[in-house]
Amino acid sequence: MGFLETIRRVDRWLSRVEDACLAFLHAAVASLVCAAVAFRYALNDPLTWSEELIILLFGWMIFLGVANAFRMRTHIIIDVVVLFAPRPLRRLFGAVSTIATGAVLCVLAWFGAKYMLRELPNETPMLGISAAWAIAPLVLGTALGLLHLVRNLVDEGVDGALWSDITTRE
Repeated sequence: MGFLETIRRVDRWLSRVEDACLAFLHAAVASLVCAAVAFRYALNDPLTWSEELIILLFGWMIFLGVANAFRMRTHIIIDVVVLFAPRPLRRLFGAVSTIATGAVLCVLAWFGAKYMLRELPNETPMLGISAAWAIAPLVLGTALGLLHLVRNLVDEGVDGALWSDITTRE
């Protein structure tokens, strides 16, 4: 098994885990919000820790969703220039966009990891867990996004690493 096939297999496996985590996080956030409202207004006994947990889970949902959007190539793009550009220019736009996006993801992962390590000893006020759990989704989401970007680059080339159907017309 070659390096490229290894990337594809790891990406496929992590994509399934990512999808399962996103589904769980959506359900957990919705359930917690309903429970928090019920406890606050129906039982007049608010769950003091629920807001902090909902915000934490929402952060995970956001950054896993960002990675998922890289995998599915569904990020918002301004495609008017790409739509009307000749194929060589589309390839150039694809290469520049892929390099810039990869660089941004690497920088976010690097500085996010440094920030997460700095927050390890700090605890959240209500849950009493490490504050690094609030920074970890940034690191994991950008690392997964980078993996998905590389996989799309391997499979589609620079034309389709970030966008899919707009570059296939001739």
